[in-house]
Amino acid sequence: MNNSQPATVLQPVNISERIHILDILRGFAVFGILVVNIIGFATPTYLPGAISNTNLLWYDALVDSAVLYLADGKFFTIFSFLFGLGFAVQIARAEGKGRSIMSFYPRRLLVLLIIGVLHAVLFWVEDILRLYALLGFALLAFRTRSNRELAAWAGLFITLSYILSLAVPALTAKVPNLALLGSEVYRTGSFWQVVQFQARWGIPIFILEMQVQACSVMALFLLGLLAGRLKVFENLPQQRVLFQSAFWLSLPLGLSLNLLHHQLEAPWQTSLVFIVAALNLSTAYISGLCLLSLTPHGTRWLTPLSQVGRMALTNYVLQSVICSLLFNGYGLGWYEKVGSAGLLGIAIGIYLAQVWFSHWWMSHFLFGPLEWIWRWLTYLQKPPFRRSHA
Repeated sequence: MNNSQPATVLQPVNISERIHILDILRGFAVFGILVVNIIGFATPTYLPGAISNTNLLWYDALVDSAVLYLADGKFFTIFSFLFGLGFAVQIARAEGKGRSIMSFYPRRLLVLLIIGVLHAVLFWVEDILRLYALLGFALLAFRTRSNRELAAWAGLFITLSYILSLAVPALTAKVPNLALLGSEVYRTGSFWQVVQFQARWGIPIFILEMQVQACSVMALFLLGLLAGRLKVFENLPQQRVLFQSAFWLSLPLGLSLNLLHHQLEAPWQTSLVFIVAALNLSTAYISGLCLLSLTPHGTRWLTPLSQVGRMALTNYVLQSVICSLLFNGYGLGWYEKVGSAGLLGIAIGIYLAQVWFSHWWMSHFLFGPLEWIWRWLTYLQKPPFRRSHA
């Protein structure tokens, strides 16, 4: 090695280096996450101790079922998979520059953890960024494992996820009944009272989430890392047969298992079917979007999603800010006043606004605002922000 050569300075990913389909998939996942999360912003459904409302109007019940069958667990799966895939891209890029990912990635995770903690305390107690950041440190330990080892570990974590899912009732019982308290705070409380509630109870809620979700997230991280190593998404035309096979195998299996899920009663059956169904339907969504992106019309339709995906972190947090202002008592106060069909309509409206906003923003700036801060603190150098229109 010639030590007289200056060390390559690792820069944030350039626009030309981005993998377009990954931005499309992120943008799609951002929509699905909103469809699921908006229920938690508008009702105490996701808080420990919540009781399902079975007295629904027919159209609200229909939307509830559609969200459960088509969205719940599926977009979370896609987002987690993409995190692991992004990790693989970061490794490849760092190695291409002759650098180690350890020179910047731990700092990247630390910044994400700080953003997640602030997000959880101020706006969304169910924030997922903290879990991603903490498990990201564990993911670093797998960066030198072989592909076969990654697949084996992913299978082990999926198995552990299933076993832990059977313990959810027992784990939830250890957390205080927060549904009634949370409902009152979100419905009538001031911003400061909401922050106090989320700061106080956010830790036990997060510990519960860690116990329930950590293994499944880790499995998806590893599968994403494996897909990134195999460069599955870097030359889509060459992978057309792979995506066609994956789509036509996973779609009917995912749909049929989702329908079967509600016919079962034994916890060991429902948990197993839910996990397998989510994996298959998520695979169908990813494969379907990849195939659609290979068509002329599909490229045009999906491009707006890529703008949302390029600033996915900003849009994820922005959704929380908007929903907090719509549903909490210090905002419009719509908490527990909107049915499932109305919530779906609001989610679609918010997302369409984000599509427009993302397109406008990315036409003027190189990064989303939170992405820009994240990159600055990760690489310890100020990246360019505004586009040059010269």
